[in-house]
Amino acid sequence: MFGLFLTGSVTSFVMMFIAPLSLYSRWASIPIAILTFISALATTIATVLATVMFVIFRKVATGVGEINLGARIGEQMFAFMWIASAFSIISWIVQCALCCCCTSRRDVKKGKKRGSAAVFVSSGAEPTGEKPNRRRRFGILKSKE
Repeated sequence: MFGLFLTGSVTSFVMMFIAPLSLYSRWASIPIAILTFISALATTIATVLATVMFVIFRKVATGVGEINLGARIGEQMFAFMWIASAFSIISWIVQCALCCCCTSRRDVKKGKKRGSAAVFVSSGAEPTGEKPNRRRRFGILKSKE
């Protein structure tokens, strides 16, 4: 359980710096989505294991009446674990959507795909929606015929 939480935490930390690279290429999104899945899987499995273990420990501790021992499960800890798992799964779903559904910035800048006007304006190009004219050698424009 501890190893899975540690794996999920480390991969989530690494993904904070690597995930923005998926905006530039769909091919970069695929390995990033795989790493995000590993992070989500490790966090979710660790959360399920912790929940099962602590519920069993509570039942065992409170089940013996002769030793007069009581146990309580911390709701804040469980809320924190399950929220972490939920956000980890949501981040994996978003990353999978970036693999196939969204246009990459590189495609918009090069004119392969149409994107939002905000991306065109930030890149300095005009939002015409058409591919730019290709230039021959020495900067002479090709005619569109």
